[in-house]
Amino acid sequence: MSESAEVTVPSRVRSWLGAVAATVIAVAAWAGYWWLAVPRHDICAAVMPAPAGCRIADRVASATLWTALVAVLWLATVAVAFARPRGRWWPFGVGIAVLAVAALWGYRAVLYRV
Repeated sequence: MSESAEVTVPSRVRSWLGAVAATVIAVAAWAGYWWLAVPRHDICAAVMPAPAGCRIADRVASATLWTALVAVLWLATVAVAFARPRGRWWPFGVGIAVLAVAALWGYRAVLYRV
């Protein structure tokens, strides 16, 4: 019983878990962008930022731009998750961090689009 009780996760499984994490961030970002952009109300309060679903024409264009940008970052992050060098996780960590920051920045950009 001198064996280490540490359980190691195979590299392939870690790559898939990384891809799932990137996908969750991207899908949540896209859902947020379009929740803000799709008009649902005809009359809205005159507050800044306008509530989600108010008719602001620029929100659709902004949501489209950020959807495309997050899609490119998502593809790059998933590619890094599967094509990373052995034992090197920092490129994937940077990819996830950049994807998360872009997702949040995009949400704020769509929210405050006037």
